[in-house]
Amino acid sequence: MVFIQPHWFLGLVPLLLYLGLVLRQRAALNLRRQTLFFAARQKGEELLPLLFLFGAGFFLLAALAEPVVYRQRPVFKRSGVDIAVGIDISKSMLAEDAAFPISSKELSPLANRLNRARMMVLDLLDNLQGERVGIFVFAAQCYELVPLTTDYGYCRYLVENLDDLAISAPGSDLVAGLECGLEMLDRNPEASAGIVLFISDGEDLNNDLSALEMIVQKARRDGRKIYTLGVGSLAAGLIPIRTPDGKQVVGYYKDEAGDFLTTSMEPEKLQTIAAIGNGEFRPLGREKLARIMVEKMVVDLNKSGLSAVNENLPYALSPWLLAAAFMVFLLGKFTN
Repeated sequence: MVFIQPHWFLGLVPLLLYLGLVLRQRAALNLRRQTLFFAARQKGEELLPLLFLFGAGFFLLAALAEPVVYRQRPVFKRSGVDIAVGIDISKSMLAEDAAFPISSKELSPLANRLNRARMMVLDLLDNLQGERVGIFVFAAQCYELVPLTTDYGYCRYLVENLDDLAISAPGSDLVAGLECGLEMLDRNPEASAGIVLFISDGEDLNNDLSALEMIVQKARRDGRKIYTLGVGSLAAGLIPIRTPDGKQVVGYYKDEAGDFLTTSMEPEKLQTIAAIGNGEFRPLGREKLARIMVEKMVVDLNKSGLSAVNENLPYALSPWLLAAAFMVFLLGKFTN
């Protein structure tokens, strides 16, 4: 218990002096009243009203001193959550088979997978409330674009200015991408919860599923959650080559044998990552998913208790002490 204004207890000094004076005056009066016809009052009859008066005064002074007790309670804090967002920037992300929300303002007239992923990240930034967010991009290798920060404006600037025409990496390594995101989270062990949001078409250079499962299982043991978003169509399509201004298609990418490269969203690995990583997989379509995904993450973290921190919450006792002072005062009046 802590008293915010303990100086009010100094009022006990004049209260005790007053009660002592009253007690002395009553004793003298009682002595003068002793005659053949008036018996002296018992000491208990003299003391009881004064004790009630002292009790009422004590409770009143204690209430004015503003006593507070602190109770530990788990509190959900979104500011203690770190989110590492990964964007696949492999060549297959230039395929123009992505579905965009009907009411969206596109960053570019190109309806490719990368622009759909960028739109999702920008919408996500608009729905964050104090969480730290970091952004990394990956293909055959991974690159950290923005370290964990609450500067959403800076994140927005870099995501908006990703140059999709400069992409040349022919494939993506999902293991390398996950390792990059988890490493970003591991650099801040003070965070109460860590999330990886993985946006990809699911095509993977590495066919070793066991390596992918191993890293996701380790992340799960460390208390991380991994959510995946699939972008693109399930139907195979070509990857266009455009002019530098992006206005005209001049050809289509080919493999080393001279055959046209075809690509489609492969959701199987993304679903496996989300299932093992205690998260959720969703395909990016015409629905705006940012608000839904943020609410889902918040609810999942709240249920798991990963984002809860113990805080000392104050509980004021003054109202109870004022009520006690009033009750004791009334009892004193009735017994006087």
